[in-house]
Amino acid sequence: MTTDHFVWIARRRFLTLGLLALLFTSCSVVFVSPYDEMTDRAATDLVTKTEKFLARYAAMTNETGRVIRPGKTYDDEAAKFYNEARGDVAAILIRSEQKAKNEEEIQILRDLSTRYVQLEASHRLGPITVSSAAGLHRSVRALLHVQLTKKHIGTAKTATSNP
Repeated sequence: MTTDHFVWIARRRFLTLGLLALLFTSCSVVFVSPYDEMTDRAATDLVTKTEKFLARYAAMTNETGRVIRPGKTYDDEAAKFYNEARGDVAAILIRSEQKAKNEEEIQILRDLSTRYVQLEASHRLGPITVSSAAGLHRSVRALLHVQLTKKHIGTAKTATSNP
């Protein structure tokens, strides 16, 4: 092999590495669906509605775990809340399923729907307690976390793409 051949190979490798570096620095890979304001608003409204319901219906305990206010029993208002909450989740889920790279949000919404069913079944047996509402709390917080993360990613992308 001649020296010209080695120079040609070196130049080609340098050019390839340069193009790869340019490609990786100029393109961003998105692993989640983009932020959607309507989904975020619907999720926030659902969380607000849920927290208000739990504040009215769940038993309150002090720092030692002693019950200081008993929870309200299952009634028509509670039944209405559970039906509306499951409907809200279903509506958000329909919208979320239309977006690519949205598996985490979809799974959280499915889990959330199940949590409302479980809490309602538990509530029919007796008042809501901190432990019976714990799964629902985790699921609504996970949904909010996903929305806030998407919003943050969208805001960061906008800020870095504007000159």
